[in-house]
Amino acid sequence: MSIAKINDLIDNEKFEHHFQALYDLHTLTPIGYEALLRTDLFNNPEILFEKASHTNRFFELEMRSIKKALMSYDTINQSTYNSKKILINVFPSNLADPEFIDQLTNIVGKTKLSTNQIVIEINESEVIQNVDYFSTIVYELQTEGYLIAIDDVGKGVSSLQAIVELQPDFVKMDRYFAKHLAESNRKQEMVRSIVTYCLNTDTKFVLEGVEILEDLEMAKSIGVSTVQGFLLARPEPLQVIKKYETDDGEDNNFAAK
Repeated sequence: MSIAKINDLIDNEKFEHHFQALYDLHTLTPIGYEALLRTDLFNNPEILFEKASHTNRFFELEMRSIKKALMSYDTINQSTYNSKKILINVFPSNLADPEFIDQLTNIVGKTKLSTNQIVIEINESEVIQNVDYFSTIVYELQTEGYLIAIDDVGKGVSSLQAIVELQPDFVKMDRYFAKHLAESNRKQEMVRSIVTYCLNTDTKFVLEGVEILEDLEMAKSIGVSTVQGFLLARPEPLQVIKKYETDDGEDNNFAAK
């Protein structure tokens, strides 16, 4: 039954994307949005991708999702005077597909997005088996102007090695470190150490999963400049994001709360 559902979802593109803002703590404005797949056929998108990874249509699902996300975001991009980032998640196995870069180039060519607006998040739910090989792919993407993020740092076994070897543009630290950050000296020291590394290597640091004000204030006090989480903004449908981006030039839904 799940295979039939996956085929139906892919063939008829029965999915959309919600967009969650990443906030600059100094200006309290979004620097960009992460595209998150949503579908009525699967309650949890992670289950969809896990099941799809065992089929021969996993890469096709990923590319269709990327295309739909970028084409949707392009409608926001054209309606504003600014050029915020769009973050798209990519599984390492699909990033390594020989057709990935060509297909991505073809998709982006059908939009008005520039490559330096697009941040490719390497998903940490798959372990990167061959960092040297991925270094070549990442370098080629960065040469084309794309930005690279390592997602969920601190959650997977390979993320620290990937930070050093892949030299990403963004490091996104797992939500585990944001939860009760204000109460945990050990979490504070761990976050501070990665923040310091990022500052010294010209890498942008993002703390994910910020949900309460105390943890937000602690994050800011130890040098975190960019955050993502329900406290600031939940993932929202495209039409809601469009409203934030166009109403009176206001794009700060956190400030409006």
